[in-house]
Amino acid sequence: MEYVSCQRGVFALRPTILSVSTEAVAANARAIRRHIPEPVRMMCVVKADAYGHDAVRVAKKLLANGADAFAVAIVEEAEQLRNAGIKEMILILGGASEESLRQAVRCGASQAVYTPAMLDILQDEAAKTGVPARAHLKIDTGMSRVGVRGEEDLAALLTHWKRRCPDVQMEGAFTHFCVADTDPEFTGLQNRRFQAALSAIREAGFAPIAHAAATSAMLDPALQYDMVRPGIGLYGSCVPEMAGEIENAQTLTTYPIRLQAIAAGDTVGYGRTFTAKRDSLIMTLPIGYGDGYPRLLSNRASVLVKGRRAPLVGRVCMDMVMADVTDIPGVTLSDQVVLMGRQGDERITPDELAELAETIPYEIMLGFSSRIPVEVTD
Repeated sequence: MEYVSCQRGVFALRPTILSVSTEAVAANARAIRRHIPEPVRMMCVVKADAYGHDAVRVAKKLLANGADAFAVAIVEEAEQLRNAGIKEMILILGGASEESLRQAVRCGASQAVYTPAMLDILQDEAAKTGVPARAHLKIDTGMSRVGVRGEEDLAALLTHWKRRCPDVQMEGAFTHFCVADTDPEFTGLQNRRFQAALSAIREAGFAPIAHAAATSAMLDPALQYDMVRPGIGLYGSCVPEMAGEIENAQTLTTYPIRLQAIAAGDTVGYGRTFTAKRDSLIMTLPIGYGDGYPRLLSNRASVLVKGRRAPLVGRVCMDMVMADVTDIPGVTLSDQVVLMGRQGDERITPDELAELAETIPYEIMLGFSSRIPVEVTD
């Protein structure tokens, strides 16, 4: 028995949509703010299009819900926020080319710096344009990614800054913890290194805003300093201490394009990796790894139909996946299917999908391709 989809009159295009609720992000920000002491500022991380949630709309929403500043990865992201009318502090966290350093000055963004050469470029652009440059000194305390490392190099950089770069304001000094969620001993070592760096910075006559804690460390009073940098937590993940207080802001839905009864012993999909142990009803859905739905979810993940879980069967294809809906009575081609999000009392989170796909929820949130339309609501 085969059913053919007749949804064209309802859906002009493929009926797969990623819905984003900026109000959910705002509610998460309010919840986080309740856990952060009032003197501590909150720099909300909106890099990578706010982790796939629409950076401009999210940033504007966050301004009314606890954000004091924003962090991005590249100057283009800072420019996008400035062009949208956001005037608050914007820190560019990543390394930069000469032109991007100059553009950071021109658009009034703060730049992470860690070498004298970066400071010289900022100073030169500030002198040329008459626009003061702002920078946050990045301290490498053990991440081994970017930042000034070691007492000698820090001392040399501070001396260079004072003598050669009068038009570059040290607005902040910061570090990044690499195992705050798993290794308190190493995090403590990183924190002590940061404290030593801050002492040297202040002894040299600077008075920057100090910040170190991203999502995994932001609830620890010993790591909060003057400001915290919530990122993934704003979008509903990676804060187990706040389970029930924060909610994922993305919902991925579709509608079936086929329902097919198969017999016990029949196989499903490429490689015949699933064999039906009983007569079964198989639902085909129009989404696949070409849309960013990970192939590693083959025979692992579930979808929600009528508020119940239906396991994926067979390999995730480029454009389609199949689910076993045998145990869900009354399934039709008109039933909305949730691949990520809530339906009834059930929920599939980015964290769940990440664990099954052997990755992290960041990659799930950011991984959907432009083939999936995004619907952002306030």
